[in-house]
Amino acid sequence: MSRLAKQFKINLTILTAVIVFAISSPVLASSEKPFIGLQIQGISPLMAKTLGLKSSQGVMVRDVAFPGPASLSDINRGDIILKLAGETAADVGAVVKIASGFNAGSQVDAEILRNGKKLHVKITIGEKPPAWDVTRNSNLTITPLGMTFAALTDKVHERFNLPWNTRGVVVSLVDEKKSKGLDIHVGDVILQVNQTPVWEPEQIADFLHKAQKEKQEMVLLLINAKDGYRFALLPVPQQ
Repeated sequence: MSRLAKQFKINLTILTAVIVFAISSPVLASSEKPFIGLQIQGISPLMAKTLGLKSSQGVMVRDVAFPGPASLSDINRGDIILKLAGETAADVGAVVKIASGFNAGSQVDAEILRNGKKLHVKITIGEKPPAWDVTRNSNLTITPLGMTFAALTDKVHERFNLPWNTRGVVVSLVDEKKSKGLDIHVGDVILQVNQTPVWEPEQIADFLHKAQKEKQEMVLLLINAKDGYRFALLPVPQQ
């Protein structure tokens, strides 16, 4: 841990990992965790009737992580997955079970239904990116600025009601008096610091420490907020 991380009172607590269907399989014996990057949901009988389907078998693609294996394979929102790796994708549970046997680097075939036409796409299973594998509940408090940043664990995602594919570090607390004039607010998600992706509060501390050593007054943040993306400057606390 950097000196600045200690200075800013980083509190670290180990949490139990929660496996979410993103798609990501349960933890494997190897260090590689397979990753597809899909959010799916089941098809109700009424949805099937509305779409003119003969049955409610299959799963609908709600969202696609970008960049990710699914996005590179031309799977789109609204597609219906009928088969995965040659097995029937009857419902969400079936797809989770099928995906649990995938290995990073392998290639699988997906049969999808798009606008009434069946298509086959090849998906190269990726390795779960670090930003999608945050399970440690860590926080960074910058006392001079009255700000606290938190790692995006599943519970923090739920607390701030963030979209499933949001990755980065969330602003969890802001003292409006100390942060007056700064365009940084509670619920903002920090995606980058000085054009470099971040997903742990300690990474922000390291950038601030580096800026201190180089006598820089600010670091540049790329923020994902409810009203869209924006850049904002974060002052570097003086040593």
